Amino acid sequence: MGWHNQLLEEEYVWPGHASRWWRDLVRLDDSNWLNSEIVRLVGNGENTIFWEVPWRGDRAFWDKYPRLFSLSNQKEENVGELAVGLVTDVDWGFSWRHPLFVWEEEMLLELKEDLGGFKGSQEEDVWRWRLEDDGRFSVKSLYRKMEGLMLEDESVSLEEVRVFSRKGSSAAPSKVAAFSWKLLHNRIPTKANLVHRQVLAPKSSLQCVMCEGLLESANHLFLHCSFAMKVWDEVMRWLGFHFVTPPNLFFLWDSWDGVSSNKKIRKGLRMIWHAVVWSIWKA
Repeated sequence: MGWHNQLLEEEYVWPGHASRWWRDLVRLDDSNWLNSEIVRLVGNGENTIFWEVPWRGDRAFWDKYPRLFSLSNQKEENVGELAVGLVTDVDWGFSWRHPLFVWEEEMLLELKEDLGGFKGSQEEDVWRWRLEDDGRFSVKSLYRKMEGLMLEDESVSLEEVRVFSRKGSSAAPSKVAAFSWKLLHNRIPTKANLVHRQVLAPKSSLQCVMCEGLLESANHLFLHCSFAMKVWDEVMRWLGFHFVTPPNLFFLWDSWDGVSSNKKIRKGLRMIWHAVVWSIWKA
């Protein structure tokens, strides 16, 4: 199956050889902001398929001009093969299955307007990440972007904004820190989330695996379950803190992180917090 056929069926933008991990990541991008931050810089045009890759704007030409694409005799040719005078005054050597009708000629004029101003070079074609000055992808810039999008969401409370703006880095192992992040986003596979995502059958038991009482949600499993409350009580007694069970995990993190103004103490407390929620989950 050709790459453009994959795009037509799945409505996602990725090359045919993309890894399963990358495809899963793109599927999470409902607003398509991830693809919008990745741009194709065309030099000699030898590694960029003219119709299939979004190299002039955010949409591939097969998607923007499906009629012209269907008529093209050059569906698999790259930019360098279609461009005449690549580094000077570029013209385009299109070939069609039949002479274009007037309305198809108008589409061609629009296509050439999109191509206006393009000049190639002898450099290889590359992908560029817009969020870094050097064009290279970094997890840090991706995190900043995602954090900004989340904080702009009107459904996010002021309490959640405060927690995420202060959460900062942690010395905890990356898988533990990632789990804590997913926990605060309510993205872990509790029974409540699994049935919501139709992973569990609607008639499955949704009772907490620890206390077999209430619905197994994130707040219940890590805070209000009798097992979890005993864990937090013992940890607080060990630290010499007074503990009143908060209504949700955001209040817990916010109060926990605000216990001390000393950076080293806060760092240690964050480590303990990560360790507790990870241990509850593993149990």
